[in-house]
Amino acid sequence: MKAAFLDRDGVINEKAPEGEYIARWEEIRFLPDVFSSIAALQQAGFKIIVATNQRGVALGKIRRDDLEEIHRRMREEFSRQGTSLTGIYVCTHDYADRCSCRKPQPGLLTRAAEEHGIELSSSWMIGDAPSDIEAGKRAGCRTARILIAGSENGVGPEADVSSPDLASAVGTILRITHSHV
Repeated sequence: MKAAFLDRDGVINEKAPEGEYIARWEEIRFLPDVFSSIAALQQAGFKIIVATNQRGVALGKIRRDDLEEIHRRMREEFSRQGTSLTGIYVCTHDYADRCSCRKPQPGLLTRAAEEHGIELSSSWMIGDAPSDIEAGKRAGCRTARILIAGSENGVGPEADVSSPDLASAVGTILRITHSHV
């Protein structure tokens, strides 16, 4: 079984301004083509798993209950749009905690793989940050980087695919995976 691991902020929904956090459902703004892109991945046989660092919980800027509400409602919205999320894996630790789940560590991906029978070498990590790409590589996945204007685009490990948005990343991933079948 293969999966598409997606970072949340900057890939599925708009990021909060630098230094701020999305702390309530009302602050979620889905990016264009997210639902159709995820539907295309699902139709190609990918399980969809969100893997997100949410340090704001450790900093006291996001209440754990509010984060759980965001993810519950996110699942409902995906369902309304005809898709589903296999899982949402979250690291709420601060940098100093030195956990194995905070990206760039691969813990969120490896835990999801164990729990859902996912073959990491057939899977993709899609993210907008160097830590997403590094986590994907450490887990043994192929990687796709969403290049957001004004972000640290050239920093960090090189992804297998670089795209301006999720829709074009998914198009490239599907071309690559179909050519290897």
